[in-house]
Amino acid sequence: MGIAGEADSLKSAAALLAEAAPDVVVLDSSLPGTGGLSVLSQLLRRNPALRVLVLSGRMAEDFAAEAFAAGAMGYAGKDGSAEEIVAAIREVGAGQRYLSPRLALERVNQHLLERPADDRAPLDALSAREREVFRLLVLGCSNEEIAKRLRISRRTVETHRSRILKKLRVHSAVELLRLAARHGLISS
Repeated sequence: MGIAGEADSLKSAAALLAEAAPDVVVLDSSLPGTGGLSVLSQLLRRNPALRVLVLSGRMAEDFAAEAFAAGAMGYAGKDGSAEEIVAAIREVGAGQRYLSPRLALERVNQHLLERPADDRAPLDALSAREREVFRLLVLGCSNEEIAKRLRISRRTVETHRSRILKKLRVHSAVELLRLAARHGLISS
């Protein structure tokens, strides 16, 4: 792996690409003038097979998404270690997508923070009556059977069932069973 050259504008980048044919282009997202993502689009119009790694000082999901949408194969931080940047260049050079581990970790952490507490203790989010309906649902009882056992209408059972699915963020009886098994509420 070697450095084919350095360019500070679209014009000089296009000239360099014509003579050097690099495996990977490392593009500064804040390139003076037109901006890195604009340059990225123009370079890819000229050479659609070009593999581009965008280096950015802005480690935010929306900027990474813009870079990938514009055709970048990778997105890494300018403040990344030399090892990280070399790893990114190798990944992109091998035709793989690359996302800075820091940005990926931030996204995972954000997802975990957004995850409801009831995913860890699902029944805590349910009312006492919803817990009764939940227990009978995971035992395989039909709405009619639940209505008879709890002495409520079938429509009320359907309402509880709908609320249970919504509160637990599942969309089907199968997902409900998986959630119950995952939390040891039934044996899988």
